[in-house]
Amino acid sequence: MRGVLMLALLALAGSALAQPMRSVPLADDGWWVVLGSFDNNGGSSSRAADVAVARMRRQAQSCGERPFNDVSEKFTGFAPGFDISVLGAYPTRARAEAARSRIGAYVPGACIRRARYAGE
Repeated sequence: MRGVLMLALLALAGSALAQPMRSVPLADDGWWVVLGSFDNNGGSSSRAADVAVARMRRQAQSCGERPFNDVSEKFTGFAPGFDISVLGAYPTRARAEAARSRIGAYVPGACIRRARYAGE
């Protein structure tokens, strides 16, 4: 009986460790995981960018993440003219790297950028 209980506890612990951490925007300034950026025809909506953003959202959601999408002009240090999908902002690069590592199998091109989000 004790062995069965121990196996059950190990199985529960293993499944808890396998669960993705939900990324919640922690701040407007910090480290962002950039999942993708898509040309939006200089600020006017682009069907191709809309499709790419939706695909990126599905990829991120498949591993339990909820990306944030907006235009690149609202971020300091980002090139203008793109729709972007990001996770964050994380207060440290290490936390952003951990998020990138979790999502890497689903979004292999993700990268880390430091920026401030200007919002609406």
